[in-house]
Amino acid sequence: MAIPESQLETWSHQGAVTSASAIYQRIRDALQADTTLSVRNFDVFLQGSYRNSTNIRGDSDVDVVVRLNETYMPDYSLLDAYTKGIVEGHSSPATYTLADFRRDVSSAIRRAFPNHNITEGGKSIKIPRTTNNIPADVVPCLEYRLYYKTQSGAVDHASGIWLRDVQRNHEVTSFPTQSYENGVAKHGRTSNWYKPTVRIFKNARGWMEDNGLIRSGTASSHAIECLLYNVPDQQFGSSYGSTFVNVVNCLSSADLTNFVCQNGIQRLFSDGRWTEANARAFIAGLIQMWNQWR
Repeated sequence: MAIPESQLETWSHQGAVTSASAIYQRIRDALQADTTLSVRNFDVFLQGSYRNSTNIRGDSDVDVVVRLNETYMPDYSLLDAYTKGIVEGHSSPATYTLADFRRDVSSAIRRAFPNHNITEGGKSIKIPRTTNNIPADVVPCLEYRLYYKTQSGAVDHASGIWLRDVQRNHEVTSFPTQSYENGVAKHGRTSNWYKPTVRIFKNARGWMEDNGLIRSGTASSHAIECLLYNVPDQQFGSSYGSTFVNVVNCLSSADLTNFVCQNGIQRLFSDGRWTEANARAFIAGLIQMWNQWR
């Protein structure tokens, strides 16, 4: 029995955003007003479901990126040796490192939230939930520059973020601005069906976990959003039911190997971001849920 349109429509709704906006503004204002950080060149912005408007009811943690711009992590892997040498020659060693920046951001957060039990995670500084705010992860990072040659032969770079997970001791790179812009563009190309559909699939994940169709952790919110980003635009629209069926059928028959993240730069199944096996398990759970719905 198919999932009723009314249920899918309920799942399509965006979660609350007022609390997320309030904690973000408080964090941004505190960092920008901090005297230690005032001499530093950095940006503060949201990333993830709250920025992308794909948050659902029950989403809590707000991801706030604090990117240092005066120090960057270069990636010359797409350049030949000669061009790399030229570009590298225009740079100089950093005197203010990510470790320095994270220390200063952490101190600023602790000064701004003196009555909160601030803790240090591998990638972020964690502000817990209280009666006055929802939890937030503050992510100090550097600008990441992926250099490449344009068709004209000039050298340009894609700007992202870079950090080191201090608990797992591995590097993390992403491109949140490109992810946001690509999501907005796809939402427009699908006549505003894309983001509600992402929210449907995120809610479906929760239902499948609760009912034993998939294991918890099979698919993160980011993974689901990236998975649906690869579905052709024409599969979205008409109704939530037809969109759900079209998207699942498309994914079920697709070769997932070359799927990309929503940022359009990174592969979805590279660098340990996700596995095809978990993606297939998620898709199989969706089919089972649709066919067995009561």
